Amino acid sequence: MHFSKEIGESLTYKFAQAANEMKAQGREIISLGLGEPDFKTPDYVVEATVDALRGGFTHYSASQGLPELRKKIAEKATADYGVEYDASEVIVLPGIKASVYDALAAVLEPFDEVINITPYYVSYPSMIKLAEPTAEIVNVALEKDYTLNSDALKAAFNKNTKAILVNSPNNPTGMMFSKEEVEMIISLCLEYDAYLIADEVYEKLTYSGNEFISFARYPEIKDKLIVTNGYSKSYAMTGWRLGYAIGPKPVIAKMNKIQQHVNTNTCTFIQKGALAIFDHEPDHLPPYVKELEARVEYFDKAVQDIKIFKGTKPKAGFFYFVDISATGMDSNSFCVKLLQETGIATTPGLAFGYDWDDHVRFSLAVPMETLERAVSLMKEFAGRNF
Repeated sequence: MHFSKEIGESLTYKFAQAANEMKAQGREIISLGLGEPDFKTPDYVVEATVDALRGGFTHYSASQGLPELRKKIAEKATADYGVEYDASEVIVLPGIKASVYDALAAVLEPFDEVINITPYYVSYPSMIKLAEPTAEIVNVALEKDYTLNSDALKAAFNKNTKAILVNSPNNPTGMMFSKEEVEMIISLCLEYDAYLIADEVYEKLTYSGNEFISFARYPEIKDKLIVTNGYSKSYAMTGWRLGYAIGPKPVIAKMNKIQQHVNTNTCTFIQKGALAIFDHEPDHLPPYVKELEARVEYFDKAVQDIKIFKGTKPKAGFFYFVDISATGMDSNSFCVKLLQETGIATTPGLAFGYDWDDHVRFSLAVPMETLERAVSLMKEFAGRNF
């Protein structure tokens, strides 16, 4: 396999590893780097999974996913989006990364162009190049307030555009596409007969006063839309590696062929455990989202108070993407200095696109007291160095 420059080490894990090494040496470390919920997986999911293990669901299962789980996913999609889906349009995969990668591998052919909105999730360029090494990545940067640059996006589409890859709500910015932006993207995909691959994993972590609009609400794009999602963020199941994709039957069939030859099937007992999700109301989510929103409000005020920071308050998720251009430092150097002097581990903006080397991503998936301690240290750091 040809490993192009886009297929590099994940900077999110690189800084997390450095922080862990410092912690092992006895340093106080505050991790605001990796993004995973700071609550436990709901008990009913754990119990259903244990029951599945004890019940003997430890063997092969259907490569496309358990029929009963795909049926539940399709029914919920139909109810949520108001567009009809059935189980044949769903595939269950070992994680949302696998869902995005398999979707790209299923639709891309040599020398196709893929539009990639920046800042992007760190793995997208690698996924594109692993799926099709000759694919050309056309990066389109958001404005500094994280809204779409409509002229730049329109200019990126052409006859060679095979797909656009989007993440809304977005990691790292916490932004969401507006109704107008969603409809503009759909219109361009239809005009150029391009696939729309939408990663919507943060959809349940939306703050009050902000509406998430899924691309799947629009029936006219259904034949070109692949929605990827899962339970890692909304059910604290990052380590379970369970995701799914909903899309056109021909694409899902190709993704299933990839699954058959790479994974055989997604873990059987974990799929059985996930069925419990559909038998319970997500009562854990409202209090968690409320707590996240309180952290965002607190951190947003801190960003405005710290002279070296600028930022736009997130609308969803648990990240805050901070502009550090006032420091005159690149994001890697800033993150290293911050880690060494304060023990605060973050993620450099460079990980999310070359246009964002003057930004740093902070994860707010930590208790408020941890966040308060981090802000205190950062204020001292800014006063001491800048």
